[in-house]
Amino acid sequence: MKKTLTIWRQVRKNSTTTIEVVQWLPAIAFLALLVWYLATPSKIGAMAAAGLLAIVAIAFGWAMQMAKHVSGSRRLQYSALQVGDELEEEIILKNRSFLPVLWAEFVDQSNIPDYYVSSVRAADGQSQVRWHAETICSRRGVFLLGPWELRLGDPLGIFRVRQQYHQRQEVLIYPPLADLPPHLLPYIGVQGDERPLHMPVRAETINAFSARPYIAGDPLRHLHWRTTARKDQPFVKLFDPEAATSVWLVADCDVGQHCGEGQDSSFETMILILASLSAQMLRDNLAVGLFADAAQQVIIRPERGQPHLWEILKALAPLEPVGSRPLAISLRKLQQISSPRNMTVVVTPRLDLDWLPELSRLSGLTGAHHAQAILLDRESFGGVGKSQPLLPFLAGAGVHGQVIERGQVKPNRESYGEARRWDFQSLATGRVVARHTPRVVEPPHLGSYNSEERL
Repeated sequence: MKKTLTIWRQVRKNSTTTIEVVQWLPAIAFLALLVWYLATPSKIGAMAAAGLLAIVAIAFGWAMQMAKHVSGSRRLQYSALQVGDELEEEIILKNRSFLPVLWAEFVDQSNIPDYYVSSVRAADGQSQVRWHAETICSRRGVFLLGPWELRLGDPLGIFRVRQQYHQRQEVLIYPPLADLPPHLLPYIGVQGDERPLHMPVRAETINAFSARPYIAGDPLRHLHWRTTARKDQPFVKLFDPEAATSVWLVADCDVGQHCGEGQDSSFETMILILASLSAQMLRDNLAVGLFADAAQQVIIRPERGQPHLWEILKALAPLEPVGSRPLAISLRKLQQISSPRNMTVVVTPRLDLDWLPELSRLSGLTGAHHAQAILLDRESFGGVGKSQPLLPFLAGAGVHGQVIERGQVKPNRESYGEARRWDFQSLATGRVVARHTPRVVEPPHLGSYNSEERL
């Protein structure tokens, strides 16, 4: 890339505009003519230097007009909710100057897979140009629209105008859900399943059976003052869930344990199972939480109600496997915030059982089937080793185990409703109408997870 020199800068709230010198030949030629004229004064030298200076001044004036009177904006019109939805935004190049824009390059730094906005456009004086960019979302995750940059230049290519827009807009694409077979749903047989507890806050009962060290985020009203005074550090109460069943879902995020690639990998199957279990158990009026020892530890405390599903799905959407994460250590971390009366469901492709004692310790002495493990069969995902031989060892430790093979749990692409994209129909009169359209930016039942933003 050519070396540039910034000669003008303007900083605004959401953008930075600069003018840079990219072509040094006119400046060098002007200096050479000036030296020639000073050494041997002549009309030719003076006219050549003045003419070259006028050309540079015109080019700079053109660049200044574009820097002050040309702007870009982008507006997200249709956003994605699930894999398969269409995302579409409108990009506008507005020229308020009387001079035309000969070329304007849009350089986009969004990270949405297979989404390309970068292009080159032109605009007449006192006009604006609009166009649309769209893509079919193929992956779950939290992605960003922006930042982006608008580059313009004068006709001679001496100066370049750069408008850097700093805004970033979050686009959340939820993982798909699946219709789970009945045998895969966790066995629920703990106290409190029969009679609902009619209290404003279901997780708090009148009986506190233990205490644990305080963790950031715990309600201050749960402080156990006697233990806090005795230990000289804050402790909180653990409540006996007389009429509440809580389930912790644990994700194994160790990259060295997962097999396969793409949507058929063991990791994506694990995400699919966790999301589907959350949806089903919340429909069954259970309190569901999520624990994942990933790059950033994910802790979603158990709660009831369908609105809680969106919080779990939002945590699962960006989840990716990371380096060494022994499952035994992850379960040990979960013990600090979980009650022995909570059910724990682990989803993992591991063939070792180093984590089994920690899982048994999590379930305490509350009986069999209070801890469950869903084993992803490595061999079916392209790895080495089968998970079926591990089931007797799990049963011996009082852990209910099941084995899932590749393709056994299939995503329902319409789990959030029909995938939304443009679909047109021709009428008998020759008129073309839109039979289906993508999802609007702000679904009323989800709130403003994505909002229109002018850049």
